[in-house]
Amino acid sequence: MATINFTALGTSTQSYDQGQNPDDSVLNVNIGVGAVGTKNVNITNVDDVEGPLTLNQTVAAGLLSTQNINIGENVDLIQGGLAGVNVGNTFNYNLSANSSFTMNPATVNIGALNTVNIDMGDSGTSTFTYDSTGVNLDLSAFPNITNISEGDQINVANATSGEYVNGDLIFRDSNNIIVGRFNADGLDPANVRFEGGSMTYACFLKGTHIATPEGEVKVETLQAGDKVLTASGGVATVKWLGHRTLQKSRIPAKDAVRAFPILIKKDAIADNVPHADLTVSPGHHLSFDGTLVPAMMLVNGQTIVQQFNTRTFQYFHVELEQFDIVLAEGVPAESYVDTGNRSMFQNSAEVAMNPDFGPAEGRPEMAGITVAREGAVVEAIRKQLLARAEMLTGASRTTDAALCIEVNGQIVQASPEFVKEGVYRFELPVNAGDVRILSRSAIVRDVTPLARRDIRQIGVGVSGLAILDQNGRRELDLADASITGLNKPQDVKGTQMRWTTGNTVVPAGTIQASGKATLELTVLRTYTYWVDGVAQKLSKVA
Repeated sequence: MATINFTALGTSTQSYDQGQNPDDSVLNVNIGVGAVGTKNVNITNVDDVEGPLTLNQTVAAGLLSTQNINIGENVDLIQGGLAGVNVGNTFNYNLSANSSFTMNPATVNIGALNTVNIDMGDSGTSTFTYDSTGVNLDLSAFPNITNISEGDQINVANATSGEYVNGDLIFRDSNNIIVGRFNADGLDPANVRFEGGSMTYACFLKGTHIATPEGEVKVETLQAGDKVLTASGGVATVKWLGHRTLQKSRIPAKDAVRAFPILIKKDAIADNVPHADLTVSPGHHLSFDGTLVPAMMLVNGQTIVQQFNTRTFQYFHVELEQFDIVLAEGVPAESYVDTGNRSMFQNSAEVAMNPDFGPAEGRPEMAGITVAREGAVVEAIRKQLLARAEMLTGASRTTDAALCIEVNGQIVQASPEFVKEGVYRFELPVNAGDVRILSRSAIVRDVTPLARRDIRQIGVGVSGLAILDQNGRRELDLADASITGLNKPQDVKGTQMRWTTGNTVVPAGTIQASGKATLELTVLRTYTYWVDGVAQKLSKVA
């Protein structure tokens, strides 16, 4: 059990990473007597430690404070308890990409006498779960939720319906009793959906073949009244066909991962599944033995890839009289269900200016059908798809970064002399020019069984760069703008690290070596990388 204690007056910050105590699942945060002011708690999960972290918060009696709980990427935080709270306190819970936060009845119960804010974050998708079981919600103030954006999920325990009224999200159970209520000003009512999330959509690409009783037909040829086959062997009737044409030049970079099509190559899922290349939108859910998983969570960079260079593409979505699973190029895939997103399509009465084709929420319940975007089930599916990709392509995954440098057109390997773990030294010639730090690299989401949305290209995680010459040792600043090919810095257990892209350039003017010199590189982390079959054969020959 880890503990953070605040005892000083004024603003102060403390941090906790789940990797510090991977066997610990509880974090206690205590605000002591006299510790008036703003207290910041940064919670991270740099090593992707599995399992949730339970947070217990205690405030000294009569104390006024503001607590900012900053929930980092891949942190699954569950509120275990909130003790000692009187009046006038503010609790801010700030989520990051791929993080989740579960609020329990203890927080709900502090009611109008204190302020509770949940910030869903400016980038990526996050999940907020709200459980008011056993709490009387007849309060004059409710938690505030801000920065709700496409793909974010809001799960309310026991909710069966919802509405957006005068800036409030109101969730009710089957008895029409309010089980969740939030202040959420500024949302577009046309895009607000309930039962776990909002503002996300999914489609087939033009030319996709859909199974019908008379054989396969192209999706764009379907019309209302046509019959299609369902994955269960039944027949369903087409109600409506939505379509939308997108152009690469009009898609903001921040929306790329949720807009560009996903190509699922022939046989990628199983033998003859799909039986021809299938292209869908990132949020289109495919069925794996009754579990619906969005295509964007299946990308592996080999047999399932995202086509960011497609200049123009047209999505179609088939709405049936009742929601069901159809067959697209032999792959079980969801039909369209109207969750308030019909304005996504250009043949609807109203058309949204900025469409988002990420995962959709709010589909009707079907016996034997569940939706998953992360967790053990998705990881098991990804493991199978990664293994199949290796079998089909001859590629393999390796943790060998193949680190080296290139200087004056020559490849230089690290000196075999051992310094310490993670430290590599490269001898530089006299009058060395620009130095390239080379290694294998990978897209973060492509090679891991974990369901990730991170599309950074990373090589090795560098925490130090130094030059050793006749004048001694000189540290180079990794924040130096002249050094190119580095990802943004990140904190790893108190150490600043930057991932290379696999091709980082350190200019000669930055090195400024005197005579013969040595470049010293401190590597804090490596990753897993794809090695294609041709490269493997060549390395064996060499």
